[in-house]
This record gives sequence, structure tokens and C-alpha cells, in this order.
Amino acid sequence: MPSDVSYFFGGPLAINVFVVGGALNLMVFQSLGLPIDKIFGLQADETPSPRGILAFATVMFALLSTLYYALKLDAIALIGRHHELVLVIYCIVVLVLLMLPFNVLHLRFRRFLGRSLWRCIVPVSWAAGGLQLPPTETPFVDVYIADGLTSMSKIFGDVAVALLMLSQSIQGTHNDMYVAKMKHHLFPYLAAASPYMIRAIQCLISYHRAVLTNDKFLHVLNTFKYGTGLCVILVGALPVLFGPSPDLLLDTDTLFLLCACCNSLYSLFWDVVMDWGLGQPPNEDQLLHEGTDEEEEDGHRNTPPLWNMKRMNSHAYLRHTLLYEPKLVYFAAMTFDGMLRILWVTSNWHWVDVIGADFKMVAQVAEVCRRCMWNLFRVEWQCVKLKLYKKQPSIHDNKDTTITIVASKSA
Repeated sequence: MPSDVSYFFGGPLAINVFVVGGALNLMVFQSLGLPIDKIFGLQADETPSPRGILAFATVMFALLSTLYYALKLDAIALIGRHHELVLVIYCIVVLVLLMLPFNVLHLRFRRFLGRSLWRCIVPVSWAAGGLQLPPTETPFVDVYIADGLTSMSKIFGDVAVALLMLSQSIQGTHNDMYVAKMKHHLFPYLAAASPYMIRAIQCLISYHRAVLTNDKFLHVLNTFKYGTGLCVILVGALPVLFGPSPDLLLDTDTLFLLCACCNSLYSLFWDVVMDWGLGQPPNEDQLLHEGTDEEEEDGHRNTPPLWNMKRMNSHAYLRHTLLYEPKLVYFAAMTFDGMLRILWVTSNWHWVDVIGADFKMVAQVAEVCRRCMWNLFRVEWQCVKLKLYKKQPSIHDNKDTTITIVASKSA
């Protein structure tokens, strides 16, 4: 029973924590006065409220608690016999709540979220008798949502397991695959890898539509990052899919460690430098021009060099403009991001079966917590790049400076 509780409740618990984290993210953004509508392309009546998101999370926690006690106390005989129904019922109820046509739980935002999710899953359109790619690079909101899906990759795998087990329950045939929770079935691993495929396709579309050579190169590097995530999932599944051969285990363990190290280091570097804009000691020229409105013709700002030995300021190894205080939170975030990324890759190794489903549940919740933290600094960096923030007086400016809102075009 404890294993089943951890296995089928870990995903829903992670989703609920993710929703609560989204509400907390929104509170922070609003407290800083960040223009969420411009960042994500929201209309005035589409912007959700933290209270509304927390209300939705409360409903989901109530649902999860009801299912937990129904399983724990054997209140519903059908759920007691088929534990996979817990996850199936949870997913059905959540989908119904998201697709309700009534003006409850912020209908306009749910429609906006549905359109964004659809663009993530089906990025192409049918026109002129054939499939066509989007005319522009992937918008920021779609990238933001798809990145969130990658943090829930294990949940997609759990849903696939529950559906496969439910199909056997309907047919009345419970074989060894059912008892092992479809451990040797390929479909759950493909389902877990699907968010990384979605994100990699977005990067390739952006590569195809990008104008600048530098942007194209960065999109290729980003695609490779998600490719390493796919390798971690699929290589970790090889010993389970092809049997515990000693020679195979030795080879796949070595390959998995290589993929895990590559993915962890690459993803941490990308998080810190590219997604958060940190790790950038300023040079003198950048300090002299800090606070100006000079931009490239395409709207991209020049990125300061990573290393500069001439002069350091109080934001050394971070960036020029910091919206959070104290600066220690940035170093703490980089540390926790690295630790939780290592936890994620280890949760894909075949040896976690020895520990049990409890470790899997902890890894799922830890990953969505990392994503909520990541969201704070990703949106902050987006605002800094587009100059959509309340500009604080510079420590290098001797004149009195008033706080102004600097608006720029959105992504």
C-alpha cells in the first residue's frame, strides 16, 4: 500500500504544489510591479489573480485528499482493487475543471492557457493544402509553458502507466506487467520524454524563423540541451526494457552517468547564464551605458561578457540589474538549482527501484519546486532584457533618480 500511495499520488501532489507555486510566483511578480500582461501577451481580462489560482489549488487538494482516504480506508471497493483509478479520476476531474464553459475559475485565463497548450502540442497549422510552421519564433509564453511541462515529465509517465493498467483491468487480465506497473513497457518512457520533444521542436522552429545567425546558433545549442534530457530518460530505461544482463547493466550505467553529467552541467549553465542572465561581471563600457535605451535593431540587448578582469562592481558574477534583494538569493538559487537537477537525473536511474516509490514522489515534488524557483528568475530576466521593470537609482549615478517605468516592446 505505501508504494501504491507514493506511486499514484506523487504526480497529483506535484501538480498541486506546482499550482500553489504558480500563485506564489504571481504574487512576487505583482509585488515588483512587473507587467505580466506584456510579458506573456495577456489581455486585461485574461490575467489571473493569485487568489483565484489558490482557490483552484484548494479544490485540487480537496480532491486529492478525498481520493487518498478512499484508497487508505477502502471506502470505495473499486478503487481498493484498482489503485490506478486514483490517478485516472484525478486527471479527469482536473481536465473537466480546466475545460468548464462556465464563467468560474477565471474562464478567460483558462481559454488562454488552453490555446497556449495547444500551440505547444501542435505547433504546425494546416494552410494552402499543407502543413505550415509558425511565421515567427516561438513566443515567450509558449516556451514558458513548455518548460513547465518538462518538469512534469514523470507525471506524464505515471499517467501512461495508469492508462495501461486500466486497460488491463477493463479486459480483466492482470499479467506480470500489471503487477510491475508497466515497468517493462516502452509507452510510459515515451510519455515522460514527450515534453522534451515538444521543447526541442520549439527550438527548431525558432531556429528556422530566426533572422540573426547568433540567435540561430543559440537555438541549436538549446535543442541539444533538451536532447541530453531525452538521453537521460531513454538510456535510464534501457536496463528495464531489455533485461538485467550484467554486461548490459555495466554499459548502460556508464552511458547513463555520461548523459547525466552532461545534462546536469549543461542545464545548470543554461539556467544560470541564458535563462536567468547571471554570471556576467560588467565591464567599464557597459557600466557607462547602464540605464540607456540603446538596443539592437531587432530589439535584443547586447549581453555583457562573462569574464572581465578590469573592474568589478557590487553585482559581480550576477548581472547589472537585479530586481530581488538581497543578492544572496541569486547565489542560493544557483546552488539549489544545481542540487535539484542532480536529484532529477538520478531519479531516472534504474537503481531507484531499490529505494521504492517514495523517492520517486520526492523527486517529482522537488522538481516542480525547482521550476517554481526557476520561473521567478526567468521572468525577471525577461523583464530586464525588455526593460519592463521599475528602474531603481544606479549606485554609479550621483544625481537623484526617480523611479520610472521603462516600457519596451514585448516578446
